[in-house]
Parts: sequence; structure tokens; C-alpha cells
Amino acid sequence: MPRALLHNRNMETPPSEAEIDSGLNILLIAALPLIAWFFEGTFSDVATAFMQLWLLCVAIRLIATGQRRHYAYTNTPGARAPRIPRKILGEVLLGLLVTLLAGHHFDSILVPLIIGGMAVGLGNAAFGTDPLRDKVPLATASPDTGLQAQIATERTEHALTQIADRIAMLEDAELTRRTEAARHLVMRLLRSFTRDPESVLRLQRPMDKFISLLDAESNRLCMGNARESSAFARRRYIAKLEVMTESFETSARKIRVRGDKDAFEVEADILLNRMPSNTAA
Repeated sequence: MPRALLHNRNMETPPSEAEIDSGLNILLIAALPLIAWFFEGTFSDVATAFMQLWLLCVAIRLIATGQRRHYAYTNTPGARAPRIPRKILGEVLLGLLVTLLAGHHFDSILVPLIIGGMAVGLGNAAFGTDPLRDKVPLATASPDTGLQAQIATERTEHALTQIADRIAMLEDAELTRRTEAARHLVMRLLRSFTRDPESVLRLQRPMDKFISLLDAESNRLCMGNARESSAFARRRYIAKLEVMTESFETSARKIRVRGDKDAFEVEADILLNRMPSNTAA
């Protein structure tokens, strides 16, 4: 695919896990004073230091995971908000850790609580909060089912386009061709249900799963791994792409279409949609 086409598509590449983790690992510097407890403190001091280090590590992992999900939410039209507010939980754990550390230096609990609250506020200012609302809640976006199906189809096309662009940037003709073939197949299959919007909405659960798995595999392929060869990574990606595409087609067959299509027509549509894909692959 020409590079000019890639730049015409609005796509923001999220930071990798290593970039997010490296930025958050600096918080471990705050735990350096606890190391002295392992050499100078009593057994209870050592146990307390272990617990506080564990709290810090859990807080960092929650914030890192929350950041990755926030980037995915930002780059996905119609995305749903995370069910668990991981960044908020991580910031609260940081505040709890600061409260425990400050408690050793004050007789009253009020001052440590104030300091811990300030730590939560600073963490919120640094990392922000998790998305709390869905961008486009399909259940309440509109009473018109046709509009809901159109929004779902456009969201799916945008996500698949981002993945195809990501693979195209590897400049591997075979991977690009197979990914584009899978994208066109899925979109043709979705559009074959346009006369029955309810079926499109019922297909969204397997469609979202397909996009999630394909996005993870494309990220894994693009980031690479020093322990495995590029040839092995290519074979693994192609194999998983074929399996996921066939699995989605199987899910489409199980959809009981209402309206002017029966099971035979759906099966015929799927077979016709596969023919151009198999030719391109």
C-alpha cells in the first residue's frame, strides 16, 4: 500500500508497553528508603517494608494497565469505558502507601491522611482518571436500530483500517495482502446484513472479539521479539488470522437472520464473500 494512503488515514499509534512501563518505573525510586529497613529494622519492620513495596508495585501495574486501556479508548470510535477504573485504584493505593509511610512520623492520624489525600490528588494530576462513559452507548444512542447498526459498522471498519495500516507499515506484501483480504471479507459480510440491522447488532459481540484478538496479534507482530525469528512471527500471524476469520464466519452462520433472509441465503452470502478473499490470499 502506498505510504501516501497511510498518511491520509487518521491513525494515532499508541505507545508500547515498554514506553509506559519505563515512565512509571521511576516511581520505584520513592521506595529506596524502605531498603534501609531490611538491614536496620526489626522483623516487623522488614514485613512492613515488604507489604509497602507490594502495594507500590500493584499501584504501578494498575496505572500502567489503565494507561494502555485509556489509549485504546481514545483511538477507538464508539469505544466502551473500562469496567474497572484501574488508574483511579492505582492512585488510591499510592495515597494509602504515603499515608502508611507518614504514619510513622506523626502521633495523630489526621496529618498522614491529609498527606495521603494530597498524594492521590498529585497522582490524579499526573496520570488522569479512567474513561467513565462509553463514547457511543449503542443501547441508548438512538431508538432507530438502523442507525445503531450503521454506527457499529463504521466503528468496525475504522478499527480494521487501523490494523491494516499498522501491518502495511511493515512493508511485507504477503502480510498486507492477507490482512486487507480479511478486512474486506469481514466488511462485505457485515454489509450483507444491512437489510436486517438487528443481525448486525447481534454480530457485534463476535466482531468485537475478532478485532480485539487481531489488534493484539498485529501489535505483537509489529513490536517484534528478539527471541523469535521474523519468519516464525509471520507464520504465527497468518495462521491466527485465518483461524480468527473462519471463527467469525462460523459465528455469522449461527446468527438467525430475521426478515427477508433465511439460513440458506446467509450461507450463500458467506460463500460468495469468501471467494474474492481466497483469490487475493
